Amino acid sequence: MSVTSFVTPYEFHSGIDVATPNDAPSDKARCLIDQELQRLEDTIRALRSHRNVLAPISQLPPEMLSKIFAYRVAECADSTNPLEWIRVTHVSRHWRAVALDCPSLWGNLIFTRPRWSKEMLKRSKMASLFVKADLSCFTPRIFDAVRLALLHASRIQNLQLRAGSANIERLLTSGPSFQIPMIRSLSLSVPRSLRFGADEDFTLPDTVLTEETPYLRRLELHRVIINWDSQLLKGLTHLTIHDVTTSARPTTDQLMNALERMPVLEVLDIQDALPQPPDGPSSPDRIVDLPQLALLSITSTVPECVNLVSCITIPASARIHLSCSGTETTGGDFSGVMRVISNPRGAAYRQEKDGPPERKVIRVLHIQHEVPISLVVQGWTDALATDEAVPRVNAPDIQLHFSWHYPSQTTVESITASVCKAIPIARLRSLRMAYVDGFSTKMWMSTFGLLHKLHSMHVAGQSAHALVAALHEEIQIETSTSPSATPEGMKGIRRPGLCRKRSAVYFPQLKSLTMEDVSFVDGDTSATTTLSDLQNCLVERSERKAEIQELRLQECSHLLEEDVKALRYFVPSVDWDEIVQGFSEDEESEYGFNDMGGYLFGGYDVYSEDLDLGLDLDFSIF
Repeated sequence: MSVTSFVTPYEFHSGIDVATPNDAPSDKARCLIDQELQRLEDTIRALRSHRNVLAPISQLPPEMLSKIFAYRVAECADSTNPLEWIRVTHVSRHWRAVALDCPSLWGNLIFTRPRWSKEMLKRSKMASLFVKADLSCFTPRIFDAVRLALLHASRIQNLQLRAGSANIERLLTSGPSFQIPMIRSLSLSVPRSLRFGADEDFTLPDTVLTEETPYLRRLELHRVIINWDSQLLKGLTHLTIHDVTTSARPTTDQLMNALERMPVLEVLDIQDALPQPPDGPSSPDRIVDLPQLALLSITSTVPECVNLVSCITIPASARIHLSCSGTETTGGDFSGVMRVISNPRGAAYRQEKDGPPERKVIRVLHIQHEVPISLVVQGWTDALATDEAVPRVNAPDIQLHFSWHYPSQTTVESITASVCKAIPIARLRSLRMAYVDGFSTKMWMSTFGLLHKLHSMHVAGQSAHALVAALHEEIQIETSTSPSATPEGMKGIRRPGLCRKRSAVYFPQLKSLTMEDVSFVDGDTSATTTLSDLQNCLVERSERKAEIQELRLQECSHLLEEDVKALRYFVPSVDWDEIVQGFSEDEESEYGFNDMGGYLFGGYDVYSEDLDLGLDLDFSIF
């Protein structure tokens, strides 16, 4: 790539008038002065341009400068102003010449400005094109610009169209046969609703995209009906199919045939598009191995999820996101999903050739009951190095969303317990349990109490009182005396005095406890935790050498500052958000708060006009 950078004088000459014999002497003198000024200005520009050539950044080869510009184009692609990168062409003549001489910079077409998209199409010459158009709301000029870009289909590497089914059909069938042989990523999407109402699904015509697409790796279809024997479903690394009508869904055999043609599949995202499972219990006819799978995301009914996941093997390193809804038949029974998750051939395992099945190790677990009919479970294999109370921002390795819309005898707490048995939590380090209010003391102890790696817990809602009770409990362990102390001939015989009991605590490594939205009401109620219960728990654990070192109290009710001060005698670090709530009007008066938010000293309101403290104040209290 060669770019001329030096500018000769008079190149910027702007057409100064030349004096004629008929001009007055003053006009001739003025023209001569203007010509001299223009000459000097052109000389200055030329010198500055030559000076810029000597700058260090101007020593970069045009190829390297083009690469830097390409990074800037990529940064601006998804911003609110995707054309912001063009400012680089305003820096210097050299930079502008480099940008104009690099067609690949102009291949990312911007259709929100139709005039610009046509100019970029010209400047891109024969470079690859990135066509991304949202036509859910458009003007005729925008539609024409997109149609003009699709005429260059042989250069398109990335095509994303979001439009009504009729408009997609107009764009793809405007010619005799729409083919994009160089395509690498294809996304077709029909919105659920348009400006003038709902729209029907788009059926991909048999005359469109029928030729081989050897470079296609990513395919996304939203409300698009495709022939499941299509050559598009071959050699993919990313497959996303959402919202397919029941009549257009594949059979299990068709789906398995398609997956077999994708041995390097990395992402499988299917939402409301799975085949109907066979009636009655059945075993899969074949198992499709997906050794490169990194993410499995399924949204469907429980039988459909079980049918798919039982037909494939998945690497242990893959992230699993399942959103299962109960049917009228299954109700709140998710045992089929649990069996698949815990199965060595299912979502949590992959059989290794040189050893036993490898399994995920969940170190951070979040469980939340979303009232009234759903439960969300999220698990991560990596533990935060510092504070586990910080909200997680990375995608979970396991995410299960269970919802049920029919009356069921299955309770939320039983579903929670069965999930925790199905996923590997033996090395769990951090747990957050939110509003699983029926989780009993016994469930706390049996499910999490014996985890020797559990370091921090965050509990929200009424189940906190059961957790506090579980923290009180002891584990009775029988230990035998040393064999040397047992007389000869008595070894192997159990007799009084040769065995002794010692006690241990549940949650032995628990160091950090966060309690959120917990009511500390005095009195004997099963749904609340009294302050004395918590204090006794903290004292007993301290005596048993299992001290809780950090206590966080967030949005708790019936909690005062003096209560928090009392807790600091038993816990080295207590973090309270200082929110006082849950008190009735009588309780607020008793504990020192009036209706206007004023604090009462000894029954007196500091804002009351009747209060006389014997002070001579020169200013009004308001």
